[in-house]
Amino acid sequence: MENSSEQATIAIVDDHPIYRQGLAAVFRAEARFKVVAEGASTADALDIAKTHRPSILVLDLGIPGDSLETLKQLCVEFPGTHCVILTACDDPQTGIAALNAGAHGYILKGVSASELKAAIWAVFKNETSFVSPEFAARLLSAVQQKEAPSIEVGLSHRELQIIAEVESGATNRMVADKLKISEKTVKHYMSSIMQKCGATNRVSAVVAYQRMRQYGQHA
Repeated sequence: MENSSEQATIAIVDDHPIYRQGLAAVFRAEARFKVVAEGASTADALDIAKTHRPSILVLDLGIPGDSLETLKQLCVEFPGTHCVILTACDDPQTGIAALNAGAHGYILKGVSASELKAAIWAVFKNETSFVSPEFAARLLSAVQQKEAPSIEVGLSHRELQIIAEVESGATNRMVADKLKISEKTVKHYMSSIMQKCGATNRVSAVVAYQRMRQYGQHA
C-alpha cells in the first residue's frame, strides 16, 4: 500500500508562461505533488536541478538553448532527478534521442491532466519509463528501422518472462504482481536485460527482444 506521506517534488521548465502556470496548477491540486520551481530555458533547468533537486523535472524540448544536450547533462549530474519530456514534438527520432539521453518519459502535449499525473507518479515511483501510448508504436517502428541492438548473451527464463510483460506495456509493479516477485527484483532483471541487449532504455530492450524472437534466438 502506498505511503500517503510520499510527495513528488516537481519542477516545470517550459517557455510558454500560460501553459507552464496551468501545468503547475494541475499538480498543485493534489497533495502528492509539490511544485518547487518553474523555469523557461535550459539555463533555468540546470539551475533548478542544482538548487532544488526535484524528484521530477518536466522539460519541454522547445525551450531556448540546446535541450537535448542539457537533458544529457541533467541525467549525468543529477541522477536523483528524473527528467520527463513534455513536448509537442512527435518526431520519433527526437523521442529516441531523448530516451537515449536518459529521459524517464516522453509525453506529448495534449495528454489529459489525469493521464499526465498518472504517468508522472509512475516515474516517481520508479515503476517505468513512460511514453505516450499514441506515440509508442511510431517510436518502436523507428527503432526497428535502425540496426538491432546486439544480444551478447541469451536471456534467462525469468528475463524472458519479464521482457514479454514489458512488451505488453506492463509497469514494474504490474510485472512484480503477476510474477509474485518484488519490484526491486524486477528492476534488477530489467538492468540485466538491457545490458545483455546492448539497450539504453526499455524501448530498445523490447525491440531487441522482438528481433531475438523473430530470428529464433533463445536463452
